[in-house]
Amino acid sequence: MNIGNKILIGIFVIILLPLFVSCAVNPVTGERELMLVSEEQELDIGKDSAPSLQWEFGGYYSDRPLESYLESIVKELWQNSERPYLPFKFHIQNTSLPNAFALPGYVAITRGLLSDMENEAQFAAVVGHEIGHVMARHTAQRISRLTLQQLGLAIGSVALEGKGGSDALLTVGAIGSSLLLLSYDREQEIQADRLGVKYMARLGYDAHEAIGAHKVLEKSVDDYLKRMGKSRSEDNFVTEMLSTHPRAEVRISEIQSMINELPPYSIKDDGKFAGRFLDETERVREINKVYYIYDEAENYYQKEDFDAAEESLKKAIKLDALQPSFYNLMGFIKLRQKDYPEAEKSFRKALSVETGHQPSYYGLGLVNYYRENYRQAVEEFKKSLDLFPNHAQTHLGLGKSHFHLKRYREAVPHLKNFSEAAPKHPEVHGLLGICYDKTGDVRTAVSEYRYQLQIAPDTELGRHARKRLAELAPTLN
Repeated sequence: MNIGNKILIGIFVIILLPLFVSCAVNPVTGERELMLVSEEQELDIGKDSAPSLQWEFGGYYSDRPLESYLESIVKELWQNSERPYLPFKFHIQNTSLPNAFALPGYVAITRGLLSDMENEAQFAAVVGHEIGHVMARHTAQRISRLTLQQLGLAIGSVALEGKGGSDALLTVGAIGSSLLLLSYDREQEIQADRLGVKYMARLGYDAHEAIGAHKVLEKSVDDYLKRMGKSRSEDNFVTEMLSTHPRAEVRISEIQSMINELPPYSIKDDGKFAGRFLDETERVREINKVYYIYDEAENYYQKEDFDAAEESLKKAIKLDALQPSFYNLMGFIKLRQKDYPEAEKSFRKALSVETGHQPSYYGLGLVNYYRENYRQAVEEFKKSLDLFPNHAQTHLGLGKSHFHLKRYREAVPHLKNFSEAAPKHPEVHGLLGICYDKTGDVRTAVSEYRYQLQIAPDTELGRHARKRLAELAPTLN
């Protein structure tokens, strides 16, 4: 039985099994249904997931007046829902990825999608849809996946497990499971559409703008994929996010039917409020265009064309010198070029623009790691984890730093966290084997060495694992 299965069974027994006899009335349908978590636990999940969600989607976009304006709309929608007593916080996520999502206590829209919207009613439709998921307890119905996220079992396994040690460390951004966790089935999407239409109509918005919002989302996704050199036919985060959504023409037809079935409602003014929305979002739309250049730079970085990436970044910085993400990516470019003084300078510049920019603490950890200044690397990686507890790459960097300092006990929890995120990574089980070996846990060391031989037997760690297995395994009989 592998590590993942053991932990899954543990979760089932400790958390889920006692709840199988529990039923609750769904606040939307009024019907009794099996629920694996209480409302209190649901809120705890949202609270615990918030730091990871923040950084998996680029951190927060900083514009307090804009956030306050949008939050007032979200608050009205929330108060007109089935569970208005639940607490919530609203955020704009600083990523060009077109998306919006909500968990109990947490509502967000990305800079990319917000910048493409045409009026307030469209924003209300999109956010109302996401609130509908919360009110219908769709998140609670995916408790097992959310639990996996909290334990770090599913963070980036596909993206990380095939990479070597350095490649995994130098992956830009958070590789997380949020898009998979927030992917609902078709029935839930339709229910959320219906609820979103209902909420916006209650506030006097023209419900037909729900159709306009869907068209904006479709165009925003296509434009984003085109800029990133991708398509809907590829296997990527965006297509995974949309995999359970009905086809555009089908969904528009269904939304129109929902609008037709609404009880009579009054439209305030023109029901769209485009003027004030465009005024309030003018600045974010300007900055979003600058981020097109940053996205281009990140694309070059992923293709290892570092000169082109740096050229694009310099253009973006010239247009807006107050975006920490720009300096952070420059730091990673310099890391790949092994220019550690310039990398450190870039990461510190990012932190001077935004104190608490998690990716830059991670970057400083890497600078010190590659300089073999492992004690300082530990300190910087700890700052990164304080902000983003589920960041798999930071756990790997921290574990390897402790390993080089011969702090084998301290290395284990971080390497283990990463191994659960990326069980087929070619180094991590060998490192864990050595750590357990050095601390006298022979049985676990043998288990990890065996995993190393299954995954990467021909590496230096693989050869070490084979040698130690020959010496240790007979002692267990």
